[in-house]
Amino acid sequence: MKQRRLQKKALAMSIACTLALSLSPAYGGIGYAAGTGSEASQATEETAATDAGATPDYSLEAITVEAKRPNWESKLSPGTVTVIRPDDYKGEQKTLPELLQDVPGVHVRYVSGKGQYTTVSVRGSTAAQVGVFVDGVLTNLGGDAAVDISTIPINNVERIEVYRGYIPARFGGTYMGGVINIVTKKPDKANISAQIGKSSWGGTTAGLEITQPLGSGSLLIGINRDESDGDFRYENPYSKEVYARDMPGLQAELNLAIDFINFNLEGYIGTNPNFSTAEDIYAAFDNPAKYNQYLNAALDNYYKSWGFSTKEAMISARGWTEQKYNDVVKQALDDERSMFDSGTADVRKRMSELSNDNTRWRKNNDYKNTDAIIKWQDDHWLVKGSWKKIDRGMPRKVDVDPALSTIVDLPDQFERKRQELTTKELMVGRRDMTGNLEWGWQLNYLDQDKRYRNPDYQKFGKMPAVFEEWSAYDSRRLGGAIDGTYKAGDNHLLEFLANWSREKMDVNGSRMDKYDFEPSLTNRERFRTYYEHTLFNLQLQDTITLNQAADLWLTPSIRYNYSKVMGRALGKSDLNKWVDQEDSQVNDKVTWQVALKKQVDDHLTLRSTYGTYYRLLNLYEIAGDGAGILPRPNAYNDPRYAGQSIFPVPEEGTQWDLAAIWDGRLLGANSSKVQLTYFGRDSKNMLQLYRFGYNYWSYTNARKGQANGVELQTDFNWDKWDMSLAGTYLHTKQQTKYNAPNSATGEIYFNYPQFYTPEWEGSARLTYRPDNRLAIFGEVKYIDEMVTGIGENDKPYGQTSLTTVGLGAKYNINKDCQIIAGVNDLFDKGPEMRITRDYDANSAIGTSSLLEYPLQGRTYYMTLQYRY
Repeated sequence: MKQRRLQKKALAMSIACTLALSLSPAYGGIGYAAGTGSEASQATEETAATDAGATPDYSLEAITVEAKRPNWESKLSPGTVTVIRPDDYKGEQKTLPELLQDVPGVHVRYVSGKGQYTTVSVRGSTAAQVGVFVDGVLTNLGGDAAVDISTIPINNVERIEVYRGYIPARFGGTYMGGVINIVTKKPDKANISAQIGKSSWGGTTAGLEITQPLGSGSLLIGINRDESDGDFRYENPYSKEVYARDMPGLQAELNLAIDFINFNLEGYIGTNPNFSTAEDIYAAFDNPAKYNQYLNAALDNYYKSWGFSTKEAMISARGWTEQKYNDVVKQALDDERSMFDSGTADVRKRMSELSNDNTRWRKNNDYKNTDAIIKWQDDHWLVKGSWKKIDRGMPRKVDVDPALSTIVDLPDQFERKRQELTTKELMVGRRDMTGNLEWGWQLNYLDQDKRYRNPDYQKFGKMPAVFEEWSAYDSRRLGGAIDGTYKAGDNHLLEFLANWSREKMDVNGSRMDKYDFEPSLTNRERFRTYYEHTLFNLQLQDTITLNQAADLWLTPSIRYNYSKVMGRALGKSDLNKWVDQEDSQVNDKVTWQVALKKQVDDHLTLRSTYGTYYRLLNLYEIAGDGAGILPRPNAYNDPRYAGQSIFPVPEEGTQWDLAAIWDGRLLGANSSKVQLTYFGRDSKNMLQLYRFGYNYWSYTNARKGQANGVELQTDFNWDKWDMSLAGTYLHTKQQTKYNAPNSATGEIYFNYPQFYTPEWEGSARLTYRPDNRLAIFGEVKYIDEMVTGIGENDKPYGQTSLTTVGLGAKYNINKDCQIIAGVNDLFDKGPEMRITRDYDANSAIGTSSLLEYPLQGRTYYMTLQYRY
C-alpha cells in the first residue's frame, strides 16, 4: 500500500456566508440562532452599566477571520465560558474535537483513534458528565455512554460555547463537568458558497451553503461531506525484536513437520520428494502435473509400505477392487497434505504475523460522514431540520503486550467491523416579547438508527456471541421546552426554564433467539430489548444588581431535575438473576448554584461561583447495553447488596471557582485579554464498572473524588500579529470502595488513579498577516502523560505525552476566492505514542507498547473556497 499524497490543487465552487449576528432580546431563547437563552439576561455587566430602561447593544460588526473577537464571555454566563467560531478556522479542515482542544479545562480523548469514537471531559470529569447541546437542545441520547463528538458536524455552525463550573439555567439538567452548546448560523442576506479540500490518507471534504431571504425571515441550506480512508502509516517498535526471538524456533517447528511428511511420503512414493520449505509442499500438491506425478508413484509403491509383495496381493488380502485401491491411495496422499496443514496451522499463522519490517498501515479505519441542514427563521419563528449519516469502519485495537502487537493490521489479521448511524432531527419554536417578559417555546424530535455488522464474525473460528454478527439500536426522542426572561425592576433579571423529553429505544441483534447461557433461558429473556427514559427539568435564575454603582452582581439559581428509566426484556425466567422482565427507577433532587461578579474598573473583573450538582444517569449507565454491560444482578439474599438499589443512583457533587479577568493592553498589543481561573470539584457516588461474574460488567456507585486546577486563557492582537494561549493544570484524587463493606466500620475506600486525566495540557497559536491577502499561522498542542489502566501487581500504566506542531497559510486570491494549505502534526509524533508499563522480563520485550488505537500523524491538507 502506498501513502496517499496531498493533491496540489482542488477544484471547487462555493463557501460559507460571513454574516453579522444580531442578538436582540427577541432571539434569546432555546433553539434559536443566538441559542443561549436571552443574551440580555446574561449580559450582567452590560445590564448593570446602562441606565434603567436602556437597551444593551448586542450587535456584532463584520470581522475578518484573523481579527480580534468581541468580548462574548460576559454576555453568556456569570461563570466561565469560552466561545469558538468555526469560521475563524474555515478551510483548515478542523473537526469539533480539534477545536475543543484549544479550550482550557477541556480534554479530548480519541478513544478509537482520530476520526473515530471521540469523547470530551471538562475539569477532570468523565465524558458522561458533560452535556452537549445543539441550538439549546440536548444531543446526549440515553443509549450512549457519552456523546461521540466526532459525529457532530460544524460546517454550518456560528459558534461553539463551552461552559465550565456554573451552568446557566437555560440548559436543562445539572452537569458536573460542563456544557458545550453548538449554535447554528442565522443568515441575514443572500449568498452561495462552496468549498472542497483534500488531505493525506485519502481525506476529502466538501460543502455547499445557500442562504436566502424568504418571506419575513431567512433560509439556510447546508450540505457537507467528510471522508477518509484512514490507512495511515505507523511503526511497530517491537517487530524486529519479536522476529529475531520467535522466528528461529517457529522455523525449527516447521522443519520438523516438513521432515515428517518427507518421511511418510517416502514410504508411499518410494522416492523422497525432499521438500525443504512449506512452499515446496504447497506448490507440489497444488500443481496438477506434479500432483499426478506423486499420485502415480504412490499407486506403484503404496502396497510396499504395508509389507505386500504386489499391488494385486494387497487388493486380494483386503477384499478390494482395483478402484478401491486407487481411492485409498489418493486419500492417503491427500491426508498427508491435510495432516501437514492442520499440524502446522498455528506455526504458519504465527510466522505470517511476524515481520522484520516495523512499518504498519492502519486498516478498517475509514469513515464517510454526510450531513444536511435546512433552517428558516424570522423575528418570532424558527423551523429546523437536519439529517446525518455516518458509515465507518471499527478498527481493531492493538494488544498492549508487545509480544502480541505484531498481529495487528497485517493481512487477514483484522476484522472488517462496520457501523452505520443515521440521525434525523426536527425542531420548531417561537419567541415573543410581552412587556418586560421575553419568552418562547420549542418542540424537538430526534430519530437515530445505529446498525452494526461484522462480516468476519466467523473468521477466527470462535462461537459468535450475542450481537457479534449484527445489532440494531433504534432511538426516538420527543421533547419540548418553555423558557424566558423577566425584568423585575432595575435590579432583578429572572430567567426560567421548564423542559421535558421522553426517549424510547428498541434493541435487536444476532443470536437473540439462541440459548447461550441456560437450557431454558433464551437471550431474549436475558437481555433487554426495550427502554424508556423520561427527563424533566425546572430551573430558575436571578441576576441581581447589588449596588448603586451597578458594578456588583449576584446570580443565584435553583434547579429541580427528575428522571425515570425503564428497561424490559421479552420474557422472564426464574434462572435469570441479572435482569427482571421489567425494572424501573425514579430519581429526582433540588440543587442550587450561585455566582458573584465584581467589576473593579474598566480593565479588571473578579468572579466566583459555587454550586451543587446531581447528574441524572443515562440508559446505558442504569440498564446497560444488553450485551457486555448489565444492571447490577438481583443477588437476593447476598448481604453485600442489602438495601441497595438494583440500578446505580445519580452522581452528586459540589463545584466552585475563582477567576480574574483583565481586558486592556499588555506587551504593546492593541488589545489583550487574560483570564486566570482556579477551580475545584468534590464528587461522590461516582460510577465505576465492576465485574460481577459471568464475564459481565455493571455500573456501581463505588467511587468518590476531588479535582482542583488552574486554567489560563489569553488573547493578544497587534497590527500584524495575533496570539492565543490556553493552558490547564489539573490535580485529581479518587478513591474506590473495597468489594465488601466492613460491617463494623462501614464502607472502606482506597486510593485509585483517575484514568485518562492529564495533569498538564495546553495549546498556543500564532498568526502573522504581512498584508491584507496573506495570513501565516502556526500552532502547538501539548498533552501530558496520563494513567490509562492498572496492570499486574496493581501497578498503573499510562500513555506517554504528546506534542504536535501545525503550520499553514491562507491566501485571498480575490475578494471571493481563498486557498488554504497546511500540515498537522508536522513531526509525525502521533504514531510514536506509547503505553508504558512494567512487564515480567520473561513475558515481553521492553517496557512499553503501542497505543491500543494508534493516532494518525503528519497530515497535509489543501482547501479551495469560493463565494458567489
